[in-house]
Amino acid sequence: NGITQSLCSFHRTSVGSVYWGIFPTPMMTITTTILCDGNPGTFGEMARKYNVPYYLIDVPRGRKKEYIPYVEKQLLDLTEKIEDITGRKFSMNELSKVLIRENLTISKFNEAKHLMKTKEIPVELFEQLNILYVLHTLAGDESLLDGAAHLVKDLKASPKKEGKRLLWMHIPPYFDNVLFDLFSPTGNFRVITEEYWWDWMYPLNPDDPIRSLAEKLVFNPEAGTVEDRALFNLKLAKDLNVDGIIHFSHWGCRQSNGAVGYLKSFFSKNNIPFLNLDGDCVDHRNLHPEQLKTRIEAFFEMLED
Repeated sequence: NGITQSLCSFHRTSVGSVYWGIFPTPMMTITTTILCDGNPGTFGEMARKYNVPYYLIDVPRGRKKEYIPYVEKQLLDLTEKIEDITGRKFSMNELSKVLIRENLTISKFNEAKHLMKTKEIPVELFEQLNILYVLHTLAGDESLLDGAAHLVKDLKASPKKEGKRLLWMHIPPYFDNVLFDLFSPTGNFRVITEEYWWDWMYPLNPDDPIRSLAEKLVFNPEAGTVEDRALFNLKLAKDLNVDGIIHFSHWGCRQSNGAVGYLKSFFSKNNIPFLNLDGDCVDHRNLHPEQLKTRIEAFFEMLED
């Protein structure tokens, strides 16, 4: 169907599912320009195929204060479009309540982060991906606030573990592969967390919810430069007392892969061991397990030395 093989496999899978009619037709498609350069094309193609409205929230790169009114206007326009399409009135009062819960949730996660400096909960590598989706889509939901409280409780009850603690940058593979065993939560080299657990957390103002959400989008650390991303992960690494960083360069993810050279140099200057792995989070044909295993085991030896 003319989908290039160089496109991110998450996007190829998404577009393919639309072509095959796997999911019901949505009322509209909505995306932003944050994190993923492929979003506008993919969601635009979905809207074309479904014959539904498409709305893009354009968040300029750079994390500058002057971008806030531009993004705020787009969010206000979006609420009007959703009202027109659904026939339902958008409630700013309900949105304010969501933001209050989100602030409470962030407070709990910050408490959890403090505990995670010395403690951890067992998480399989593929579960890191599950977690980041839940965190981004349920921010402000009562269930996530409850989950954050349980996380704090579980961390307080968990024993301290020996071994090496690792921070994962970018997303891990989602299919069964050799990495699951190498980074087993019961092993000596464990992934404590992933960078996208934390990028969405921003103090919100429930009294001005739309503008506050615009600020949250504009100041997302992943909406800035590669330097912003590096500094964000450096602070995360120090806050969580990790021994090393794994960066997974997912096939077709240009904005992440293109940053690897800078990130490697940056973390080297800050005396944090850094390993980049090339592969594919979705398509096993683009992942070479034995090569990865050799490089990872060499990295483990370096950490132990």
